[in-house]
Amino acid sequence: MNLARLGMITTVLTFCGVSASAQTMQFGVQGGLNLPLGDLDKAVDGRLGFTLGGHAGLYYGNGHELRPWADFTYYSGGWQPVNGSFAKNTISAFGAGADYLYYTETRPQGIYLTMGLGFQNWTVNPDQGASTSKTSLSLAAGTGYRFNRSVAAEARLVLGQFQANNGQAMALQALVSIRL
Repeated sequence: MNLARLGMITTVLTFCGVSASAQTMQFGVQGGLNLPLGDLDKAVDGRLGFTLGGHAGLYYGNGHELRPWADFTYYSGGWQPVNGSFAKNTISAFGAGADYLYYTETRPQGIYLTMGLGFQNWTVNPDQGASTSKTSLSLAAGTGYRFNRSVAAEARLVLGQFQANNGQAMALQALVSIRL
């Protein structure tokens, strides 16, 4: 069984197992901008990327929430020197995982801290040469502010691996989430 299937199965089982004991469950969407760092920054020539996705908020009371998610991340890179000419990299990832949120006000509003674990399937698609793919574990940590039942803003650091060599996928994300 490959790593991507194992990650998806774990996510589904976690969602099914813990959703039964949640006090409230809300579905929503999130989107935002990514500032690439390290190897990812070099691969896309420092250009911003974006992330779009969906999530389910499972609130358990006393400030504790589990947030399973799925998203798509995309970077359209700058021109890189390749064999005497220039090529453009595009790098994208489909991801799935879950974040733990802790609200400091012990209710789902105000300041919260988050940390998460996920799997991402990265594709590097250069203008010249063959595309490559890699599935990797991703880690995230950050902080956010939930303005009301529906709207929140979040800043987080995400770590992953988009290539086997020199391919650390590190980015600062600024996200907005809207719950239905």
